[in-house]
Amino acid sequence: MKRLYLVVLLFIAISAQAQQGMFIEGRVVDQQKKPIPSTNIKIIETNQYGITASDGLFKLPVKNLSNSTLTLEFTFISYQKLTKKVLIFGDGVNLGNVVLKELNLSLETIAINAKRNYEGQSNSSLIISRDIIEQTPALSLSDLLNQIPNRKIVSPSLQSVQNINLRSTFATTTANTRGTYDLNNSFGIAIILDGNAISNNMNMQSFNPGITGIGGSNSYQISTGTYGLSGATNSGYSGDFAFGGTDLRQIPADNIENIEVIAGVAPAKYGDLSDGAVIVDRQAGKAPAYLRMQIRNDATSYGYSQGFKLSPKGGAMNVGVNYVNSLADNRDKLKAYKRINTSLMYTNTFGAEKRIKNTFSADYGRNLDGLRSDPDDITQTIVRFDSWNAAISNRTSYALNTNFLKNISLNLRYSEGHQESYRETNRNEPYVIISEATTSGIHEGTYAPGIYTAASLIDGRPVNATARLDFNADFKTGDVTHFLGFGVNYDYGKNKGLGQVFDPNRPRAFTAVSSTSLQSNRSERYYDFNLVNAQQNLGLYLEDQFKVNLFEKNLNVRAGIRYDMQNSLPSFSPRLNMNYEINKDFRIGFAYGLSYKSPSLSQLYPGPTYFEVPLVNAFNGNAAESTYLVYVERYDPESANIKPSYGQTFELSTSTKIKDFNLSLSLFHKNSKDGISTISNRKFLTVPNYVATAIPGQKPLITQTGTREVNFVYHNFSNDLKSDNQGIELILSSPQIKPMATTFNISGGFFRTYYQNNQPRLGTEIEDRPNDPEYAILGIYEATKRISYLSNARISSATHIPKIGLMINFTADFSLLQKTNIEASQGIPLGYFSQNGNEVMLTNPDPNNPKYGHLFIPSNELNDQDIPRIIPNFHLSVAKDIKKRFRFSFNVFNVFNYQPYYINASNNYVFTGTAPNFGAEISIKL
Repeated sequence: MKRLYLVVLLFIAISAQAQQGMFIEGRVVDQQKKPIPSTNIKIIETNQYGITASDGLFKLPVKNLSNSTLTLEFTFISYQKLTKKVLIFGDGVNLGNVVLKELNLSLETIAINAKRNYEGQSNSSLIISRDIIEQTPALSLSDLLNQIPNRKIVSPSLQSVQNINLRSTFATTTANTRGTYDLNNSFGIAIILDGNAISNNMNMQSFNPGITGIGGSNSYQISTGTYGLSGATNSGYSGDFAFGGTDLRQIPADNIENIEVIAGVAPAKYGDLSDGAVIVDRQAGKAPAYLRMQIRNDATSYGYSQGFKLSPKGGAMNVGVNYVNSLADNRDKLKAYKRINTSLMYTNTFGAEKRIKNTFSADYGRNLDGLRSDPDDITQTIVRFDSWNAAISNRTSYALNTNFLKNISLNLRYSEGHQESYRETNRNEPYVIISEATTSGIHEGTYAPGIYTAASLIDGRPVNATARLDFNADFKTGDVTHFLGFGVNYDYGKNKGLGQVFDPNRPRAFTAVSSTSLQSNRSERYYDFNLVNAQQNLGLYLEDQFKVNLFEKNLNVRAGIRYDMQNSLPSFSPRLNMNYEINKDFRIGFAYGLSYKSPSLSQLYPGPTYFEVPLVNAFNGNAAESTYLVYVERYDPESANIKPSYGQTFELSTSTKIKDFNLSLSLFHKNSKDGISTISNRKFLTVPNYVATAIPGQKPLITQTGTREVNFVYHNFSNDLKSDNQGIELILSSPQIKPMATTFNISGGFFRTYYQNNQPRLGTEIEDRPNDPEYAILGIYEATKRISYLSNARISSATHIPKIGLMINFTADFSLLQKTNIEASQGIPLGYFSQNGNEVMLTNPDPNNPKYGHLFIPSNELNDQDIPRIIPNFHLSVAKDIKKRFRFSFNVFNVFNYQPYYINASNNYVFTGTAPNFGAEISIKL
């Protein structure tokens, strides 16, 4: 860190002599011509920041930029963002008065839907502005992302981990699954908050994935039919989110200023991603008090924020607090989620010309997420998910006025959290047999009472420190001005938690060895996360942004390259976004990029896996006169050689305006490979057979009588996943139909994904089987090969009457297609494992063979994920401003209570709709 500050000081010293030059000047005022102090100003091309003085005046250096067009953004809390194109000429430009409009429903134009921004950081940039955020009923960032095309609209809820998937068909885009492809996609999406990445790389909150693989490694799964809980959404619940993306429930929506979603090719400055980025900018600076209260069927939310001007030279401080209490079911209140977030941001400028801008941030959030004990549950199971996270960050920007360098910025962030997942349940067995051995071989175990409380704890303490040093410069080649960005970033992460904490004397039922048979089972040991090596990633980037005249038209180019060192493996990532302005109303674009996502600590260091094979269980009721011999098999996975996952994207896009109708269209092809998942392996062992001869008053005499074969399945991480994604996204907006005061918006998409594994897959082991040693108990099938289709569309109308401050939004949401094609060969076994442990490969499988015919999977069960028809849904929201300071809104998801169902291929009823979800919100600006 000290070295980075020294570098910054060195550049400041070198450029100190350049204090004269060209400037952009002006004065920011409101609609009554009163100055607005502390307005934030950003020059997009040079990444320069400025802030207005107490009289609203500003002065930004732009030396050596004559005959160049710059993009200025003016933002101030509770005012509508203003973007202004400025042509630099002569000795500079004086813009005079720059008018910002107070954000309320009396404005003539208000953003209703997210829009493409082809002049932003990427051709695929989708902007969700503050206008939209204030009109959207949202409990977290995830709800705001419903604006993304081809994403199904769902009512706000906090009852499951919320990840985001971009441009894939693996899930229905509600992000409630733990499928390996879904997890890889969400894990590969960077969440950038105030210029700093929020990493999930240090999250190790899971059971040992070597036992069950990723799919069963949730720290706590509640099976279907849990006492007192209603609804399928409560089955298989986990509050932890290892192996996937950041849980978006942690990020409240109240103080977000702007969101940019990049589903395609991200700029070269952003690394450690493979599937896009979500860039979130929060409000900072002086602002009126803003109070937002939301009440829903099963949730209440309260948010408060305010910005204070400390003194003319003391800068501004913004504070915010948000509290949410959400219930899965208001009738029994067994499942609850509570979250509190607090934030503090201090902004100030320094120097005679206010060239140095510094923003310090401190954030604290705490989640209380769990299931209470159900009095009707005879096991008295108690489940708890608690976590807190604290972060401090500092952003320093220095505007220069040299012929080359224009800006230097340094972003520093440190975060630390504590994740605690706890579960206990009562067990009632005759007795339990246990072992604490941690080496492979034959060991003598012990006996313990069978009536006890099984408890398990996973304690994680992720720590993450990041530093980013960015430089922005410009130079000219002929008449072309190049805006150059280059820099370096360093990430350090570790998990200092206690780890997976288990008492071997009180094993969970899932990992307890049977006391009534000699059947092998998995087992658990204490695993200290402190033993895990720290993760260190280094990245460098260089990017050039310029505009050239080609056939009398403008060609806009953003081209760059990254070099990353992730998990000690180097990678190069070229990135290109370009678009050609055929005329002022029509442009076409092309983008190409590579990107790499580093493995997480939980994937690199999953810990050893243990299996226990009981050899002798001679128990006569007295532990001193009994003997338990067990063979313990320890497997240490070789995961350190896992490579970063990889994404390659091609994209064609177009934007056109026809008689005030705006249409944007994107076609993409995204190739993903080296996705990280667990693969199944079966290991065979030959263990001795023993006979125990009882001796009164002593331990029994143990005699070996031969050997027997045993086998078990373990899992290890591998770069096993790959997919090809193609699709189209469309957004069409209409001009206002003035007699109706209504505008319309249509958005939608169609995605196709071909995805497959590299390794053959094992089926589910047959539990109900005859006493035949040659009977097939586990099928071996070809690697997963599937094609999925997903298409959603929506038509929304917005009736806006500024004179009375009224907005009425109606949305018709359609699930057009959701289908997965699985070839019949996926259900035909290539071979099998028999009950005696033999592996048998088949050359001409016969479904009528009595030994393995039951392993054939009917095609109707394979293709059980198809929705046979279009499923519509309808939503309504009404908002009314009262004297521009008080807003009341009411919204209903599924306003017509339409709850269709269909019968799937397995002859089961599938209900696609939910009951109406009502919400009301009051917001006050003081």
